[in-house]
Amino acid sequence: MTEDNNNLEDDLKNTVEHTENTINESTDAIADKTTSLKENATEAFDSAKDKASELANDAKEVLGNVKDKATEFINEDAKEILGNAKDKASEFADEAGDKINEFTDAAKEKATDFAEDAKETYTEKKAKAQEFAGEASEKISEFADAAEDKFEDLAEDAKETYTEAKEKTKGFFQKLFGKK
Repeated sequence: MTEDNNNLEDDLKNTVEHTENTINESTDAIADKTTSLKENATEAFDSAKDKASELANDAKEVLGNVKDKATEFINEDAKEILGNAKDKASEFADEAGDKINEFTDAAKEKATDFAEDAKETYTEKKAKAQEFAGEASEKISEFADAAEDKFEDLAEDAKETYTEAKEKTKGFFQKLFGKK
């Protein structure tokens, strides 16, 4: 009886430990996935920021070159050419600004998508972990109820065996020493 009780106790402890380990592993996996998605979003945003900076610097450099050329033409009394250069520089700056805005908007959208995916994945994994924890709790309760029933049956059997042994021993001694 004691060995059965010890085995049931050990089984219950092993089930609880396994459930706790599984919950911890699920939580760690969710945290790792969320961290990874966050890092990917950060990298994408940083990359977009760097590209936008590069485009802005390139635009400044081009505008600087255009200004130098225009000054040279002005010094040579080429006002007409200067007017054309200003127009082209303005067009280029507008186009560069539009491209930078498009690229920035796309980068923001991508970062937002990454963040939404990370949040969604975290929420899904958290719900799965909670569902698993609930199922594990139910299984542990079922196991505990079954163990309790077994203990009750064992106690009842032990009581019956004790009573039967007591009666047989009493009867044996009465036969041996005479009835009292």
